[in-house]
Amino acid sequence: MLMPSEQYVITPKVSFKRQLLAIFVISIIFLTLATSTLTAWQSSQTFRETTIDNNIQITNNFAEQAVLALLTASEENAQEAIKQTLGFPSVIGVAIYKNNGEKLISSTELLPANVQVNTQHLVTQKQLLSENNAVWVFRAAVTFVADIYDVDMIDPDDEVTEQQTLGYVVIKYNKSALHQIQRTIFINNLSIGIIVAFILALVIRLVINRMIEPLLSLSHTMETARDSGVYQKAPVNGTLEIRQMAQIYNQMMSTLEQQNITLEKNRDTLESEVEVRTQELVVARDSALTASRHKSEFLANISHELRTPLQAIIGYTDLVKEDLALECMDAQVEDLEKSIRSAHTLLALINNILDLAKIEAGRMDLYLKAINIKNLVNETIDTVQPMARANNNELIINIGTLTSILTFDRQKLMQIFLNLLSNACKFTNNGVITFEISNDKNYLYCSVTDTGVGIANEQLNFIFDQFTQVDGSQTRKFEGTGLGMAITQNFCQLMGGTLSVSSELGVGSVFSVQLPLNEDF
Repeated sequence: MLMPSEQYVITPKVSFKRQLLAIFVISIIFLTLATSTLTAWQSSQTFRETTIDNNIQITNNFAEQAVLALLTASEENAQEAIKQTLGFPSVIGVAIYKNNGEKLISSTELLPANVQVNTQHLVTQKQLLSENNAVWVFRAAVTFVADIYDVDMIDPDDEVTEQQTLGYVVIKYNKSALHQIQRTIFINNLSIGIIVAFILALVIRLVINRMIEPLLSLSHTMETARDSGVYQKAPVNGTLEIRQMAQIYNQMMSTLEQQNITLEKNRDTLESEVEVRTQELVVARDSALTASRHKSEFLANISHELRTPLQAIIGYTDLVKEDLALECMDAQVEDLEKSIRSAHTLLALINNILDLAKIEAGRMDLYLKAINIKNLVNETIDTVQPMARANNNELIINIGTLTSILTFDRQKLMQIFLNLLSNACKFTNNGVITFEISNDKNYLYCSVTDTGVGIANEQLNFIFDQFTQVDGSQTRKFEGTGLGMAITQNFCQLMGGTLSVSSELGVGSVFSVQLPLNEDF
């Protein structure tokens, strides 16, 4: 698998056109320079070999001209040959040597005197005697061919030749001309290569521009469609791949245009339907608010109408009970007490409904005044104690730091305490109920902890709903209307406080109340 850095020849931030141009230009420059260099090297080597052959020819010609000088051992006879040989521009020195290596004549000091050279192998040995960066030194054997005639032979045309080596010649050649020509060859080849590379780069640039132009046009069309939101079609031209891209893009634009038209129609339809549904919901909401207002008014009126005769019934029943008690009719007194308890239960239910109706109608007011909080707690405990004994519960009171006189709505605060404690007594059997109360300079804190049945976590969010109980089935074990917690929470919020609960099923529950100590709620 290729690493990210290996997936691109050039950085991906560069445009495709520039990458393509860079690849082609670099390739052309490399190929032309390499070709020019190889051509120049080959040409210089060919010219070198040609120059060596010419120098060998000059050396051989000088050897032929030196025959007379060696036969006569005369320097004068060699002057003409030396003069002609030195007439070549690259020849900078010549010398003629005898068979024994003794120098006959030389224009410069080429070899030490009395050098012994094996003349028998001069013909077969290489004629390039030595070479360095500046000069060549060539040598050639000087041979004399003598014709021998035999007078006894019948045919006078038959001849016998005898070859004799008289010595050898040495020529020193300057390589500066070769170097100059080789430099010229390299410079010319490189210059031609650079010119050819430049011309090819221009041609390739024109070709690539022409090839990339349809792709740039397609990109511009896409950008215009993106910015304007108009489904503009792209021209189909260029190479096969670009034409295919343009065709696919045009098909995609047509599909998007059709989808957009469909979406516009659906949006218009949806907006119409939403408007209709909104109007229907407004009507339904207004109807529901009207019905809720009528319900609240009905509950308030009916609760008030029910509570007045019920209080009269309770009062007259108390009077009858007292008369029967004086006459020692205990059985009848017990029956009347049951009726009175049921009447009080019904009156409490009516009061709850009346309170709920006032809360929903926004007519629940606070009546703040200074109260003795400890006396209020004692009255609450006295009221709840019989309920705790009924289920064999132990009621524990923990009073912490508590200011005696505080400003609250006495009736609502006592109803909060009674609702929490009576709720704990109802759902706890043979357990412990703990009531704790304290305050600091800012808040009044109270909590009711029980060891009752507890509440599941998923049901904690519903215990403050109106007319809702944890067990709402017809076979539930605990009676009630489900208004106690809802009214308690509303009273706490009305006084600027909070009511929270934590519970564990089968372990018990903790209800905590926090009310601000401020006369302006």
